[in-house]
Amino acid sequence: MALASVIIPTWNGAALLRPALRCLQAQTFRDFETIVVDNGSSDGTAAMLRAEFPEVVLVSFPANRGFAVAVNAGLEAARGRYLVLLNNDAEAEPRWLEALVAVLDARADVGSVASKMLTARDPTVVDSAGAAMGLFAYDIGRGEPDGPAFGLGREILCPCAGAAAYRRELFDAIGRFDEAFFAWFEDVELGIRAQLAGFRCWYEPGARVRHHAHASAGQLSIPKTVFTVRNALLLFVQTMPLRRLLPCAPMLFVWPFLDPIFSGRPLRATARGWLAFWPLLPHALRARRRNYAARRVPVARLTALLESPMPDFFRALRLLFARLRGQPVQAQA
Repeated sequence: MALASVIIPTWNGAALLRPALRCLQAQTFRDFETIVVDNGSSDGTAAMLRAEFPEVVLVSFPANRGFAVAVNAGLEAARGRYLVLLNNDAEAEPRWLEALVAVLDARADVGSVASKMLTARDPTVVDSAGAAMGLFAYDIGRGEPDGPAFGLGREILCPCAGAAAYRRELFDAIGRFDEAFFAWFEDVELGIRAQLAGFRCWYEPGARVRHHAHASAGQLSIPKTVFTVRNALLLFVQTMPLRRLLPCAPMLFVWPFLDPIFSGRPLRATARGWLAFWPLLPHALRARRRNYAARRVPVARLTALLESPMPDFFRALRLLFARLRGQPVQAQA
């Protein structure tokens, strides 16, 4: 039985998946299996895998059921002690898996490990050094030059699931990814659940991948903005301690209507995301009650890992002032 299982969800990404799998074949750490979960691709992904990568375990769905469902199916099929996630558009450097496994071998208190994700078009720029959350969830370091600040390992809130490793015991204790999210922010929700259950997360700069960001989102029939607005609300209500939930909730619930003014996102998409959240409110409240009732550590430990929400407010003000001065503001992803 392999020590690690690498799980790759994919959807119409055969051209990206091929180099991702070639990079896995070049890993210095060899005790792993590879599982690809095909979310109803129509681009010949299954045939390509059978012809070129017969060693890969293939799990298939007839249609795209979202990232969370695909990853959960991969977790179900996995046999490894360490469960590793990799996006189909991420190319891992040769020592990536070795670095992730080394942390989990050495640190019994760590339940998950975040990779250093660099942008494929310019590997001197960070795409993600794990995830953080203030008022909203975001990738640490996105768009910043790689440098000393990203060269030291440290404890963080949670990994970006585009390139991350988890202990099997973490999923045994808290369950798998919340499938209500479909895609985006489900990794942060899982990470906060893990923190409440006492599983720490470590950012490991030696675990490096190059990420072709947003390569699949443009194929969706529903704009990414709809999912991110809906899921930002879902994540906040479902996970935040009351001391943050109550004072920040009014701003959060009007933000989808203010954000287009500030940032240039289309109002129709943000409004659709806001409306799509409300049917999920009962789910969010049930999950919140269950997760906090099952916590094993003081809430203060989670609070200490959260970022201040003030930078989000300041960012909004900067964007507003730029608009008032007539300066162009690039629409946000």
